[in-house]
Amino acid sequence: MKTRFQERLERMGRRYYEVFGDLESEVEFLKLAALILLAFLFLSLFGAFLVGKRPPLVIRVTDVGEAQAVRNIPFNNEVTEPELIYFAQTFTRRFTEYNAYTLARDLAEAFNQMTGRYQVKVKRELLESGLLARVREAGLHATVEFKEKEVTRNSSEVALVSLIGVRSLASYKNPDYRESALFKAELVLKKVTRSSETPAGLLVEEYREITLNKLEADK
Repeated sequence: MKTRFQERLERMGRRYYEVFGDLESEVEFLKLAALILLAFLFLSLFGAFLVGKRPPLVIRVTDVGEAQAVRNIPFNNEVTEPELIYFAQTFTRRFTEYNAYTLARDLAEAFNQMTGRYQVKVKRELLESGLLARVREAGLHATVEFKEKEVTRNSSEVALVSLIGVRSLASYKNPDYRESALFKAELVLKKVTRSSETPAGLLVEEYREITLNKLEADK
């Protein structure tokens, strides 16, 4: 015959077992929910990766801001001549419009506009020439003014742009220092797929420059 205490223990044991069973069921449910959420997370990341590789959507508008329908996307997505000129001018300024205070940022932006092969070549040339050290030591800053620009070649894979301009040098450390020169630059631009990394659809494959005439030199 069971005592009251034994009967109470059995009842308590059953209640404990029921509570434990409920907790175990809830844990299994939470595990399943976590797996489902993890699967959704991976699908979201995969979708974001695919969307990120797509070319940016560009909506062409008229002079008054009305959207224009683009019927032939490959044709209308081609790099136009004004885009070639603008890209070449922007790169030339970032690459050769020296400024002792913004040199690192300007060159980083210029390197983002180069092909990988040309980046390696330019890094080697800059290290060997010691140009960056001279710009910083002398506190130089330059301004570039373009006089002529022309697209001399434009194919489906590459474009050649010719620029003529005046580069004027001054110094933060020496107010009397002045130097100006007329230069000609030729850029070989490689056409690539438009993307978030290359929205212009262009990369610099080669940059060549010659000095046409010294205009001013006060040191």
